[in-house]
Amino acid sequence: MDPATARFYRLNAEDVAGRYEAVVSPVARYFRLAFPEGGRVLDVGAGSGRDLAELLALGYDASGTEPIDEMAAAALACHPQLQGRLVNAALPALGEPFGGQFDGILCSAVLMHLPEADLFDAAFALRNALRPNGRLLLSLPLARSDVDEGERGADGRLFKSYAPEYLQLLFERIGFRQVGRWDTEDALARAGTRWYTLLFESTIATHGSQPADLKYSDGD
Repeated sequence: MDPATARFYRLNAEDVAGRYEAVVSPVARYFRLAFPEGGRVLDVGAGSGRDLAELLALGYDASGTEPIDEMAAAALACHPQLQGRLVNAALPALGEPFGGQFDGILCSAVLMHLPEADLFDAAFALRNALRPNGRLLLSLPLARSDVDEGERGADGRLFKSYAPEYLQLLFERIGFRQVGRWDTEDALARAGTRWYTLLFESTIATHGSQPADLKYSDGD
């Protein structure tokens, strides 16, 4: 994570967690569509723990990574059921948390905080944490009106603008195919901010049957 961004989250963890917890997760609606029932799912950059707790509630064997100790503490305060399911790890050097080989990975509102020099290694790390034919659900800003020319917010956080087409090309080149896309409004109702969610599937073959393609949709 960008150092200035990490500093912001360390100093403002409780406030950030409170804001996230106050709204319904914008990506939770896609969990059952994206991941196999009861599968092992990793939430990379778990934040307040909201999405990780929802994955558990839906019956997934879910665990998460969070690079900011203060955010992890806030997540456990909000969701005690996450005890033992969170470890400290960060992109691009994600490693193999909980042994890797996940059926699915959620990476929501994370890649925007990575400088472009780290993006390729981060994409490889996500791929390597998945089992063959695993699914990757990404969510990033489609548009923001609150960043400066250096792509930073007033609070110093980095918000890299990665176009969905750019990420599609990147992930397809390292062994994924895109099987879904959805564009949505900002859950916190910030003016000028919209989000896109991409669903990828690993193209590494297995002996099992291939999951059916998902139809593209640019709506909710």
